[in-house]
Amino acid sequence: MNSAKIALLLFITVSFSSIGQNQPYLISPDTNKKWKVQAELSDEFDSSTIDWNKKWLFNSNLPNVNAWKWNNEDNVVIVNNTAEIKMCHNADNIPVNGTYFNSGILKSKETFTTGFVEVRMKGATINVPGMDNGRGVCPSFWLYSDFDRNVEEGETVYSEIDVVELQQFDFFKGEQDDIFDMDLNLHMVIKENGKDVWYRPKQKVDTQKNHYTASFDPRLEFHIYGCEVTKKEITWYIDGVKVASKPNEHWNRPMNVTMSLGLRVPFVKFMNNRFEAVDPTLDERAKLQLAGMPTSMSVDYVRVWK
Repeated sequence: MNSAKIALLLFITVSFSSIGQNQPYLISPDTNKKWKVQAELSDEFDSSTIDWNKKWLFNSNLPNVNAWKWNNEDNVVIVNNTAEIKMCHNADNIPVNGTYFNSGILKSKETFTTGFVEVRMKGATINVPGMDNGRGVCPSFWLYSDFDRNVEEGETVYSEIDVVELQQFDFFKGEQDDIFDMDLNLHMVIKENGKDVWYRPKQKVDTQKNHYTASFDPRLEFHIYGCEVTKKEITWYIDGVKVASKPNEHWNRPMNVTMSLGLRVPFVKFMNNRFEAVDPTLDERAKLQLAGMPTSMSVDYVRVWK
């Protein structure tokens, strides 16, 4: 390669890197929109340790889950400018409050309402030959709010936008997802007759459920997952291409930017509107999948704009 071509390649590479940090990665961007990076919600993970002091919650105000425990001290580290979030099986299968696994989570201290969020990440590998190869964990990039039970009747108590959930292997209307299928869904709680009423994607397919089948295996390489949230619409992007959109009728509460590695079948069962723990030594499918533990998802960066 001659010097002119090398210089051009370096210029393109540097320019792309600079543009990427200053605006969302979009194949067909709207040039009328001018974006401003929200530094307090963004992280390039270019230091040696996670910024638990200013950006991320270490061990407080984390999501309430029944099927595993959060342990950021052991399960979130930076390796080669990448945040590695790990899921581990408890030593000797000793249960902790009825759970058998512990994992990591990055939840922002500050909140997001409208703008654009983007992550470059890679899924988690559980390579165990058999019917469940690839199954057991779900690398996720999501936004979620606190519960506000002081809202008026009919208003939103809780809002959640799943920018992407990988490797869920969901089953819906007689179809079983595989490793290429991704979920880009919405969840909410509405105050009805003074009580919390959950609305899940499978209940409200037209307004809350999105399904995308990729041409790539998300475990094997990094890809870019983004979402633009306005007061009227929510739009999802994968590698800069628009893949879904929904009207924004209930997702205007302040939400934390979150990346986490959760459990899925066969390590959990969905009961009582939540995932419940399964003892992996007593369930034959789960016992086989233990050979793939521990496993980690990788986050190259998270960027947020308004």
